[in-house]
Amino acid sequence: MRGAIKAVLAAVILAPVGLWGQDGATDSLKERMNETADKVAGLEERLGIAETDIAGLKKLKISGYVQARYEYHDDARSGPVLGTASTSSANQGKLLNRFFVRRGRVKTTYQATPNALGVVYFDGSASGVSLKEAYVAVTEPRSKVTATLGQFNWLFGYEISFSSSKREFPERARWSRTLFPGERDRGIKVERPFLLMEKYNLLLQAGVYNGNGIEDASFGVRDPNKWKDIIARAAFGFSHLDFGLSGYWGKQFNPKDSASPLSPSTTDKIRYGADAQFFYELPALGGGVLKAEGVLAEEPKNQSKPFASRDTTRDVAGLNVVWAQNLKEKFQWVSRVDFYDPDKDIDKDHFITYGFGLIYFWDGASKIKLVYEIPKSFKNSRSGLTSAKEDEKDNILTLEWVYTF
Repeated sequence: MRGAIKAVLAAVILAPVGLWGQDGATDSLKERMNETADKVAGLEERLGIAETDIAGLKKLKISGYVQARYEYHDDARSGPVLGTASTSSANQGKLLNRFFVRRGRVKTTYQATPNALGVVYFDGSASGVSLKEAYVAVTEPRSKVTATLGQFNWLFGYEISFSSSKREFPERARWSRTLFPGERDRGIKVERPFLLMEKYNLLLQAGVYNGNGIEDASFGVRDPNKWKDIIARAAFGFSHLDFGLSGYWGKQFNPKDSASPLSPSTTDKIRYGADAQFFYELPALGGGVLKAEGVLAEEPKNQSKPFASRDTTRDVAGLNVVWAQNLKEKFQWVSRVDFYDPDKDIDKDHFITYGFGLIYFWDGASKIKLVYEIPKSFKNSRSGLTSAKEDEKDNILTLEWVYTF
């Protein structure tokens, strides 16, 4: 391109020389040609700088999303209960009639080469600004093994790593929010994709984590014990069906043991999960998906409840089923059943939440959700509330606008 520009300029400048045939005119034209050549050289230099800058910008990707929300709880009050401070624990669940920003995420990814990248991911929301992810990932080209070191999602299950900008419901299922608060931890993971029979996908993953997560208020970035938690996952893709199996093996340090309050303890933390997603197409309406995910776990005992025995662990079960059906191009119907039992040995301490709603796709970058959820709790579901009703008046209506960029 640059050579063609020089050739055209030279032809334009030198063409009149043969017509004039005069030394003075030739000298003048030579001066003009030299000036033009200098300008072309300057233009080439600027183009080179611009190309370098553009190449650098191509390696940098900025993305994110905003979840702006209105939320109304049936038990909302217009003022503090019984004149107490609105920030007390007794009133925090009574004042949720509000507009707020649930998530405001900005993610920067810089990939200097095809086999290495770095990510920094921030969230600005009602709770303040926080670092969600920061990691380096490298891929060995021949083996296709990718290693990631830093702060990132737990690789357990399907929903935990599924982006909140794409999820059908405003929040994740109760069991995943309880067992994996914040969805992220610090550690290292390796993963390797396979193509089976040239048409089926298999992804094998394994990770080693601190185990206390990014929302641990007691220890923060410190790991309170020498143990590291291990997670393994295998995910399969077969035409319209995807499914995965996950395992988690770890230890948890308990500063206070409810059976022996003055003695700290270390207890097992073992979790097994299975998930499946079935995708289909209805001729009259469009695509749809049926998702199911469950977990069986052995967790440290719940220190907020009295225990008759000195057992150090409790058996936990969780399950959620989601059905989403497109209604032509602009609308989608969503529904979910969310079950969580924090201790299978305690009667009537489980939670069941039924949810349904409608999603309107405003354009390719944004959608509006209107979701109604009906939590069902029982007399032993809430710790410390001996007079809790079988079903509190605590249904939730959420209007949310999600915008991605």
